[in-house]
Amino acid sequence: MFAMKFSVQHVTRYTYANPVWESFNDAHLCPVSDELQCCESFTLKILPQEPRVLRRLDFYTNQVHHFEVMEPHDWLEVEASSLVETMPDTRDFTVPCPLAGLTGLDRDERYYDFLAGSQRVLLGPMFEHEATEIVTGVEDVRLRVEALMAYIFREFRYAPGSTQVETDVIQVFKHKRGVCQDFAHVMIALCRSIKIPARYVSGYFYVEKSVSGSADDNSASHAWVECFLPGIGWVGYDPTHNRRADVRYIKLAIGRDYVDVRPLAGTYRGEAVAEMEVAVQVALV
Repeated sequence: MFAMKFSVQHVTRYTYANPVWESFNDAHLCPVSDELQCCESFTLKILPQEPRVLRRLDFYTNQVHHFEVMEPHDWLEVEASSLVETMPDTRDFTVPCPLAGLTGLDRDERYYDFLAGSQRVLLGPMFEHEATEIVTGVEDVRLRVEALMAYIFREFRYAPGSTQVETDVIQVFKHKRGVCQDFAHVMIALCRSIKIPARYVSGYFYVEKSVSGSADDNSASHAWVECFLPGIGWVGYDPTHNRRADVRYIKLAIGRDYVDVRPLAGTYRGEAVAEMEVAVQVALV
């Protein structure tokens, strides 16, 4: 594959039944720039009050944009616009990834967080038993990761509305249905339970013919996983589509699970419940 360039527009609108105030917000909406991706431009527009925006890096070096809306308001709209170029991964994926390369990673601060349980990825005997069954006889880390990904793609059903943002990974595993966020959490749990570092990735992916409400709907954000392969490094895998992430994928942020990389997270004062609408457009430039 060749390099690709995309324009991305991500609009989030909150509507409140009654005015709210003192709204404090963090946005993970700026695409990363690394060896496989370059964010050429990024703008963040906030209405109705156009507050000052402060940029910082979080613990995992994701860009976070913080803003505060102090005056009463009954709606809030956040529009993130990006221009991003993605590059093909030219690493050699045929090299062996021996299991011995995983030894000691749980004592390395670079990997510890991605081996331990987290708020949305609780580990337990159920995941360890299932993962062990799936990879029995497979002695290569890359092949183990691919086997776990294929298992999720084969056994789980993509079913929008069957889960909520807060749905526990154990419930997803029991019912075997959900959406990309759920499948990413399940794959992370399976990988970590057999000592393979795995982290959550938020972002977007481009498909030429988007199908609304399906796994090939690029009018919404997407989630996948990065696993650490000894001798290669961190590699993206998408259990929703059973494939390695490529130039069609646009990465926003990485973390232990969804909680670390929520596109928008915040608090406000007031009794009103917020209704949220999200619209995403990913276009090839």
